[in-house]
Amino acid sequence: MKLNCVEISISDEEFGCQITFSEKKDLREETIGMSVKDIEESIGRYLLLQRTYPEDEFESDYIYFETHNEEYAGELIEYEMALSRNNFMLKLQNEKIEVEINPTDREYSKLKEILPILTNNSGKINVNE
Repeated sequence: MKLNCVEISISDEEFGCQITFSEKKDLREETIGMSVKDIEESIGRYLLLQRTYPEDEFESDYIYFETHNEEYAGELIEYEMALSRNNFMLKLQNEKIEVEINPTDREYSKLKEILPILTNNSGKINVNE
């Protein structure tokens, strides 16, 4: 699967951190009054990576990925990620998701900073300068 990213969203908050690569700009403000189908079409193709932090000592981290195609979603267990200035790749057991990116300097720095946090150093991450 290949995506051509137009927008990168990165967050690290109290309950978890998340990266979203999407082929369309975020149109949340414009979705009021839209049908579910219209909202789905406005979001477009995407790759979401997410880590939820445990709420107490009895829980563990949950690292998850999701795409616009519901067949490609689930917990990240065995995987490899590669980041370069123009590309992000998520390699799973039987699938490779490639995302063409054009991040700003700030976004690229934030991606390099957040990927080890998001993955909790559980998978293989290659960063090529």
